[in-house]
Amino acid sequence: MPRANSNRDYSEKMAENLKKALTEMLILSFLSKKDMTIYEILNILDKQSNSICKIQYPYGVIYRMSDRGYIEIAGKAISDDRRRIHYRITELGRDYLSKITEEYHVFLSGINMILAYVETLGEESETATVE
Repeated sequence: MPRANSNRDYSEKMAENLKKALTEMLILSFLSKKDMTIYEILNILDKQSNSICKIQYPYGVIYRMSDRGYIEIAGKAISDDRRRIHYRITELGRDYLSKITEEYHVFLSGINMILAYVETLGEESETATVE
């Protein structure tokens, strides 16, 4: 017997997986415009998405992208007794961003075509029964 909250669990996992998949693209997009700290990126994501897009473990993403050579440290500064690390995108990161952005748009286009097709399914059956 399925658990009562299994749909909610699946929905939360799907949302989490989508966020993970898009996080690198979003961070690299910001860094493609200017060097930034993690704090700056998190603030922009929060404000521009009305708190919908949040990264729970940003350092994991940053370290992973750094290990892959997509980003690097641009500089360090101390302000308010805190060390701020500015990151920048590398050429490899720009190439990767270009590829994943293109894949994102192609995939989203395909999803939109499918959803548009699904909308017409109900219309076709209504037309068929009227004739």
